[in-house]
Amino acid sequence: MGLKPIDVKQLDVVTGNAYEAIVVSSRRARQIGDERKVEFNQRLEGIKQVQESLEEDEKVNPEQVELSKEFDKLLKPTEEALDELLDGKIVYRYKSSQ
Repeated sequence: MGLKPIDVKQLDVVTGNAYEAIVVSSRRARQIGDERKVEFNQRLEGIKQVQESLEEDEKVNPEQVELSKEFDKLLKPTEEALDELLDGKIVYRYKSSQ
């Protein structure tokens, strides 16, 4: 996958400050990555339970390979987070200082 350039001025329009946009999108990217990791591990557990019942001479599980390929085809979390930010799908707020 190639890099997709983003105009920094677009980020300024969304948040008013490019640095704020980077912080917001990086936090969202981390959330996306964590969600994917949990989903991957849950689905992998189901495959491992089936694999344990198979014979040991079958080292490569085709279901596990397909699962890995499926997750590799997804957008990277950073790219998805920036797309969400530019589309206005991310709502963010500042912590109140009390």
